[in-house]
Amino acid sequence: MSENIMEKYRAKAREFAAGWKIDNDHVINICASVMMTRDNVLQGGSFVQAIIDNNLYEAINRADDTCINYLKIFVIAKRNWYL
Repeated sequence: MSENIMEKYRAKAREFAAGWKIDNDHVINICASVMMTRDNVLQGGSFVQAIIDNNLYEAINRADDTCINYLKIFVIAKRNWYL
């Protein structure tokens, strides 16, 4: 996988996250992973897959303490954030 395309996703996630006043690198990286998984660029881990599958139970079950607080942003990223 090209580092260039992955960096484009991270940059776009960073740009969108700034609009939500989010500067947490972990959250931004997860948002980028959600976008890349949705677009079949690079498959994310089990938490990201739960977001993609719209499986709230598994998303909560697999989320770390930070991700629990940003579930809304991850779903927004899935539905609205594109390159």
